Formats: sequence, C-alpha cells, structure tokens
Amino acid sequence: MCRLSPIVLLNMDSEERPSINVIDALRANHSDLQEFVDSLTEVEWQMASACEGWRVQDVFAHVTSNLKQFADPDPPGDEQDGLSAEEAMEALVAPRKDWDPDELIEEYYKYLEPALGVFSNLLEEPTASVEQQLSDLGTYQLKWLPYAFCFDHYCHLRHDMTSPGGPIKRDLPPADDLRLAPGIEWMIAGLPQMCSKDLDSLKKPILLRLTGPGGGGWLLHNSEENELIKIDNYLEQDVSASITSTSHGFVSWATHRSSWEDHCALDGDVEYASSLVGSINII
Repeated sequence: MCRLSPIVLLNMDSEERPSINVIDALRANHSDLQEFVDSLTEVEWQMASACEGWRVQDVFAHVTSNLKQFADPDPPGDEQDGLSAEEAMEALVAPRKDWDPDELIEEYYKYLEPALGVFSNLLEEPTASVEQQLSDLGTYQLKWLPYAFCFDHYCHLRHDMTSPGGPIKRDLPPADDLRLAPGIEWMIAGLPQMCSKDLDSLKKPILLRLTGPGGGGWLLHNSEENELIKIDNYLEQDVSASITSTSHGFVSWATHRSSWEDHCALDGDVEYASSLVGSINII
C-alpha cells in the first residue's frame, strides 16, 4: 500500500465542500444549451453527433423528451416493460426523429419550467428519500434525479454535440463548479450500481482523483467482497493506486465516449489500476 500526496481539495469532507443548488446548476446548463441550439444552422442540426446513430437533432430530442416525461409523463405502457435505460431513451427519441428542430425547441421550452418545478419538489422531504428503480441503472433516492439531469445536459452539450468530441465548434461558457459538480455527484452516486459487476476484482482500495471544477477525491474499495463496491470520501487513507483525471475528462472516459488512456494518469500499483479503470462505465 502507498500513501499518495494529497491535493487540498481532496482532503475536504463532503460537508465542507461548497454547497451548490442543483436547480441553479440546471438553469446554468440550460442557458448554455439554449445559446447553443439558437446558433445551429440547418446543416448542423443534421450532423452526426458523438452518440452513435444519433444526429445532433436526435441528441437534443433525447434531452427534451426526458424533460417532457418528468413534466407530463406518458401513460405507462406494456411496451416499456423490461427495457434497458438505453432502449427506453431510444424509444422516446424514435417518434421525434421526423420532427423539425423548431418543434423540438418548442417542446423543450414548454416543459422546462414544469420539469424544474418537479425537480424542486423531489429535493424536499419526505419525497427526497423515496427510492425508485431506474431500469437497469439501479435504485436511487428521488433527490438524485435533478443531479442526473445536470449530468445529461452537460455531457450531451459538451461531449456529444460540440467539439472536440462532437461535430460542432462553439465557444461555450467555461465549465465551473456550478455546471459540472452536480453531474459528477450523480456519476459517483451511480458508479457502484452501474459498474460493480465489472469491478468484481476490486479488492484493494483505489483513489479516484478528479481535478478542476467539480473535482474531489473518492476511495473505491470492496475488501469485504459485497455485491456493490463502496465509495467513500478520500481522507488521506492508504491506497494501492490512484486514477487521476480532470472532472471534465471523467465525464467522457467514464461513459466510454473516449479512452481512459487519453485522460488518466495512474500512480502506485499501475498494473492493478489499469486492470480496473476500463470497467468504469457510467450511463
């Protein structure tokens, strides 16, 4: 085991980290997305995005269809039963593939404020602690859903539609804690349920260290060989290895939009870390 030199941010307990209002974060990411879609040409709407099989228009259809489902859910149907999360997303996008961009924009603005109202209610107890199964992604307290939508907005705009990962070059507002931190929190919260089956060889603790806005340090371990791995705030514990990347890069490589080798520095037991890092795959 080795003790890695800490970064000040990594020594902060979660209660000491700056508090970010997730609704404010959603509004900031919405503002960035609004500026982007308002700038798109007819040709750009039809460009292939970084999401395989989806045009830029389809990625936006995914975002707005999800907002609509929270503001005004479709009646439950048997056709949705048993679908994976990715299949359910495709099922919402499919009927919108023939819409023109103006129709998608109209839907987005129609349901944005109602959806934000729903998200605000999900943050209040006793609703916040109610657990819900999210298809094959796992079971989560309802308070996490606004964080998931922050992740969704940030990831699709900054990694799927705009360069360098996506096809369109635009100057976006700099990524800051407000825009990025809630999405990172969702990814960390979801990692055990989404990735534990593929991280079954995680016996010795590894430090996941993210730098820049939304950054921090988390200890990944499963010495007790439980069904789910554990993630704790890193407080200078002994670790076997570390995985370090920027938070912005983490959104890309941890969702398998790009290779971890392009973003990560490994330290300590590099062979052990490299055998595990590729199994992190967050949807």
